[in-house]
Amino acid sequence: MKGIRERARLPIIVAAALASSLATASAAPAFDIDDLLAPAQPEQLVAAADAPLIAWVGNERGVRNLWAARAPRFEPRRLSAYDRDDGQLLSGLQLSRDGRWLVYVRGNKADASGQEGNPDGDPDGREQAVWAVATDGGDAPRRVAAGGAALLSPRGDAVVVQQSRALACHGLPGVAPPWWCRPALLNLRGRNRAAAFSPDGRTLAFVSDRGDRAFVGALDLHARAVRWMGPDFNRDSEPAFSPDGRRIAFLRIAAGRPQAPYDLSRATPFEIWTADVADGRARRVFASDARAGGYEQYNDAATLLWAGDGRLLFASEHDGWRRWYALSPEGGAPRALSRGRCETETVALAADGALVFSGNCAQPDHRQLFAVDAGGRQRQLTPTRGIASEPVAVAGGRWLALRHADAQLPTAIAVLPRAGGAPRRIFPARLPERFPLARLRAPRAIELTADDGLRTRAFVFEPPGPARARRAAIVYVHGGPIWQTLPGWHYDSYFAHDYAMNQWLASQGYVVLALNFRSGTGYGQAFRLAARQGPRGASEYRDVLAAQAWLAARADVNPRRIGIHGGSFGGFLTALALARDSAKFAAGVDRHGVHDWREAAKGGDNSALWGLRPDELDLAWRSSPAFDAPRWRSPLLLIHGDDDRAVRYVHSLALAAELRARGVAVETLALPDEDHVFARHASWLRAHRSTMAFFRRHLPTGEDAAEP
Repeated sequence: MKGIRERARLPIIVAAALASSLATASAAPAFDIDDLLAPAQPEQLVAAADAPLIAWVGNERGVRNLWAARAPRFEPRRLSAYDRDDGQLLSGLQLSRDGRWLVYVRGNKADASGQEGNPDGDPDGREQAVWAVATDGGDAPRRVAAGGAALLSPRGDAVVVQQSRALACHGLPGVAPPWWCRPALLNLRGRNRAAAFSPDGRTLAFVSDRGDRAFVGALDLHARAVRWMGPDFNRDSEPAFSPDGRRIAFLRIAAGRPQAPYDLSRATPFEIWTADVADGRARRVFASDARAGGYEQYNDAATLLWAGDGRLLFASEHDGWRRWYALSPEGGAPRALSRGRCETETVALAADGALVFSGNCAQPDHRQLFAVDAGGRQRQLTPTRGIASEPVAVAGGRWLALRHADAQLPTAIAVLPRAGGAPRRIFPARLPERFPLARLRAPRAIELTADDGLRTRAFVFEPPGPARARRAAIVYVHGGPIWQTLPGWHYDSYFAHDYAMNQWLASQGYVVLALNFRSGTGYGQAFRLAARQGPRGASEYRDVLAAQAWLAARADVNPRRIGIHGGSFGGFLTALALARDSAKFAAGVDRHGVHDWREAAKGGDNSALWGLRPDELDLAWRSSPAFDAPRWRSPLLLIHGDDDRAVRYVHSLALAAELRARGVAVETLALPDEDHVFARHASWLRAHRSTMAFFRRHLPTGEDAAEP
């Protein structure tokens, strides 16, 4: 893709910097990974319901702060003054309806033992707590209470805090809470979380998760009484109030057999129910077929909304593509709101009923914003070859705010009128002088065909200048696997780091191929639910071999100097490549990968989400990198945080011991107290620089590489 669609529309300072850099690029010294990561990374974009105000988190080299901007000028203003790369996350942002208050959670979630994450190793330990700050910038943030999630009342005079299994209510700083607000608001069996207030603020809908089942309840705040919404032998979730507050819609998924684990490689049918708040009587208004659901209904993002015009809006992939549908609360056939062989991701609902969504309907490798009005007309709002994600409606939808990036410009908060057009980037307003804007090359899209005929897409990062000798090359495999690598700065910070790493590797002379292997997203349900994936046969490895073959066939690549790197599921594929084909992959960097699917089947982390049965454990073992350890010859760098909640540290610990016993060259980077997604900038720098140093030693490129 072209990195910048319309250079004339860039801010003058960026355009001038680009022109200057282009003139001197060949003479410029090599840039460092820290130069690529110098711009602030914005996250957690939210908007007020009844005020023209947006807020977000700005992560400046590990120092996270809160920012806000008001329409129509949208001038960013910092609301907090945190000053350390301490790894304390800022999450769960919510603006009060009038925009006066911003409530958020500071800190990292607790592990199974109840101990909060402590990435910087503070000897006093850390706390996860709910905080509040006034958006006028007059006062510093103030702690509300310990807790891991919060929900503001409609009047903005109270906040419901999730504390372990119970719900508490607290007033905001300097604001008298309503009479019903009390520290012991709800204390029932199970893990209870607040979901939504009724429009009049008198009723609180919540979900009570009890392990093998979950119920939706309604707490009458004035009568101090709980009523269950159609309880049955199921898992109910995502309650949403009707505009008049008299009904609650919710998702229902069958609970299944006792102890049956969730399997992300299978579709999971779901139903939509509505219940009367007054008596809890419920009725089903929609039932999906067996092809729908799966990942979509287990995703963190909301997949059920009750629009102000009375329609129920929900996400499904029952036609083979992730899209949103409109449904009458009385039942009937749903109507698709997005069209084409494409997938929708995050959505926003405007006051007039229009649904704004981020998807890849104009070009599958990028992200565009679209709006679908109440009549079903779909219109593209942002340019095709950009990365536009996470839209929010500002002032009822008069403006839209979003996160925007492309191949050169890193992710920024941007705004645009509802009519659409070129996004105006407001944060960061300027790029640091050391950021090598013009020296970033837009990766080239290619198509690969595996030996079983399945086609995949990939992006190639070409090194600068002519090759004076055959280069080394590297395959990059993303994590997930339910993600998609993009030909630009990814909207997810984890994959944005990988994009920076790939650009840095290319700048140092490596040809880098970033692969979108089967079982990822972006190309439809059949691609995501590919047969024999992961622990059931590792069919994704066929795509990895196709990527290696494409690189080996290039005249400017030394086929004996092809490496591989990736994190999480990408770490699994990296290790599998080195174990099965050390003759094809000369070296690899594996960041917190899964190495033994039998260990994963024991549970305790995300690697257990394939729902392996006892009769599948033999196949899972043969699909594991550890199974092929006797054939492993290539050097390996293992990187892992020892507080990893997604892939347990034992995977890397056991693999390192096994390979060292067999005489394989293994280097390690242990990051004490870091989780799966490294919370500290310093940890990312160590991981990136260790990766580069490892490849320079074991995979030299260009004229520095002597033939083996």
